[in-house]
Amino acid sequence: MSKSGSLSATDCLFASAWISRQLGYLSKAGFFTVLLGLSCSCALAQQKVGYVLELEGTWTLRPSSQPLSIGQALPRSALLVNSNPLDNDHIAVANLRGEVIKTIRCRSGACWECHESGGCYDPIQPLPDARSGTSAFSATLDAVLELFAGKPDRFSIHRVRGLGFSIRRDGVARLVGGSVNVGYFLEGQEKASYEIWFVASSGETQSKNEWKSSPIALNWNPGEAATVVVNGIQPGLYEMRVQHNGEVSSAWVLLCDSAMYPLMATPFEEFLHQTNAWGDSVTSDTKRSYQRAYLEYLSLGSFRPIK
Repeated sequence: MSKSGSLSATDCLFASAWISRQLGYLSKAGFFTVLLGLSCSCALAQQKVGYVLELEGTWTLRPSSQPLSIGQALPRSALLVNSNPLDNDHIAVANLRGEVIKTIRCRSGACWECHESGGCYDPIQPLPDARSGTSAFSATLDAVLELFAGKPDRFSIHRVRGLGFSIRRDGVARLVGGSVNVGYFLEGQEKASYEIWFVASSGETQSKNEWKSSPIALNWNPGEAATVVVNGIQPGLYEMRVQHNGEVSSAWVLLCDSAMYPLMATPFEEFLHQTNAWGDSVTSDTKRSYQRAYLEYLSLGSFRPIK
């Protein structure tokens, strides 16, 4: 038992086994009194304090051997363990407010806690207790993590080794009579000719009946508007595919009419700010994966898929 006198998550596992052994010779009244006390302590010990934001390698909570996964909730006082660490194995944990509270990286067969300064050299400590209060971001993060944990591959950023051309932004855009300004998504790209087409998001990795626009030619000049007309398109979530010099990259775009645009664009910008605040604790691809999941979260509350 911990020095504070309360049960840790590990204590609860041993307590459960002890209850089973005692069941044979405790009276019913005595058994349920003990069970009630242990249940209260265990509920406190297993109080959710954060989530797995990102991981590489096989991580568990001592003494369990069950591997953790991205989006999984974590209890207070839990100790993160990597029994067979490889170089570059790591894990990042956020609290209920969406703030990174623990980053662990492995090298030379050992794993160490990291600090904001960038150094990773301290022994791994148990997760802290939950901070009092929650933020408006908490409920949003809960919903996004549920989406993300259910189908992480859907939101992954798939890169081709050696690909020089890459779209690096996802976001919300205004749809006006079939016209879309795609300049935001092309920022950072060279002045050149591009071919663009939109594919409706079906909620699955692939769909035989997915709606797809015809290819649209665009001469992109950085700093200028880049408006394209997409015949037959409607408000909703799309993958915007862009081809340049034989290479194809893509962005996720939530298209909104003028009335819905500020209602979707403002919370997305806030979510973007929160995920970018994770800094070097998670990769840019992981941040972007969560941003894509949030775009789907917004679209599920506002739009019906194109049939």
